[in-house]
Amino acid sequence: MRYSFTLASCLLLITAQLSAQQRQQTTAYAITSSEKGNFNWTDVKQIDFATGNVTRSVFEAKQTNLTVFSARTGKEIKSLVQNGVTTNVNTPVASLAAACAYDQRHNRLYYAPLFMNQLRYIDLDDKEPKMYYFDNETFTPATDLNNEANHITRMVIAADGDGYALSNDANHLMRFTTGRKATISDLGALKDDESNGDKSIHTKATSWGGDMIADAAGNLYVITAFRQVFKVNIQTKVATWITEIKGLPTTFTTNGAVVDSEGFLIVSSANTAEGYYKVDMHTWQGNRIDIQGTVFNASDLANGNLAFSNDVPTVPLINRAVIRNEKFALYPNPVVSNQVYVSFNIRETGRYTIQLLDLTGKVISEKIAVIANGAQVVPVNVKSNLAKGPYMVKVLSNSKKAVFTDKLIVE
Repeated sequence: MRYSFTLASCLLLITAQLSAQQRQQTTAYAITSSEKGNFNWTDVKQIDFATGNVTRSVFEAKQTNLTVFSARTGKEIKSLVQNGVTTNVNTPVASLAAACAYDQRHNRLYYAPLFMNQLRYIDLDDKEPKMYYFDNETFTPATDLNNEANHITRMVIAADGDGYALSNDANHLMRFTTGRKATISDLGALKDDESNGDKSIHTKATSWGGDMIADAAGNLYVITAFRQVFKVNIQTKVATWITEIKGLPTTFTTNGAVVDSEGFLIVSSANTAEGYYKVDMHTWQGNRIDIQGTVFNASDLANGNLAFSNDVPTVPLINRAVIRNEKFALYPNPVVSNQVYVSFNIRETGRYTIQLLDLTGKVISEKIAVIANGAQVVPVNVKSNLAKGPYMVKVLSNSKKAVFTDKLIVE
């Protein structure tokens, strides 16, 4: 009898834990306002789309007791000077924001305020979130911040672990890494696929605004504010028009987009609090989510889910654990030549295997390194015909145990 009670208790506990996990997977971070119907997109909330409840209030514009840090140095920022103008650092989203991306690996929410041309992130680990700014550096090459074409309104963390952001006119696809030494680069303008016809990714009337999601195969999807869907190949920067989302009210602009735990697209509107909609991404048919909670105007949404995860045979390697080890270093990164270096600073001498892999885990090349003195630098050749983009470098010990893995960007 005692055994039965214990087993039943365990089953109940497991069921409760699974239910909690399932509930958590329905959530997303939203840039919204303090109350329903307000169009000031200055607050950050975590929303459960199954119920409509706000599960966490991350930041409210009325907060004034914030401490802001430099994303480069970690030091506190007392005042922010940009373009010769001193700005109050305690207003993280004061100029409104319409683009955010959730970095699941580091539990951060990256975002870019409008009219400021600066990348920022919120560290979500603490109960009271910390704000980090890439201060004194511009996010994009844009100089006219009042020109709506230059505004960053779409952002996502892709399957390669990097963040991608897109200007309204799609002339600037920005990439930023999320590691300790972040790099920010402008990949340039997107190009329309020849099959697009009159459906251009650059057209203001149909293709500006909205949000971006990423799929498990390494592509981006731009969901414009006007319900148009474009698939973007990061390597070629070609945008292919897919369809227009069906089943949404004519007044519903698709400003926020995330993927839920079942693989459906969830979209929100910045202009109406009529509801949130769930979209089947195989048919692109949308249906209103029946919830009892408050529906907020949301200018952008973000979570860590990838689209079409069940449609690819393998999980991208970048989504598996990266093994950090201070005894090893990889440089230069990004690499622009045909050679990269792995630095060993270890006591354990012997034979090591250095592998270069693609994101599916396929070994492209490998090299045996014999470490004799505990401090050596080993050159590794990178094939000149490799496509630009992310790869992985893995170091295996003599017993074939992975002792170091890191992402390598080939440019």
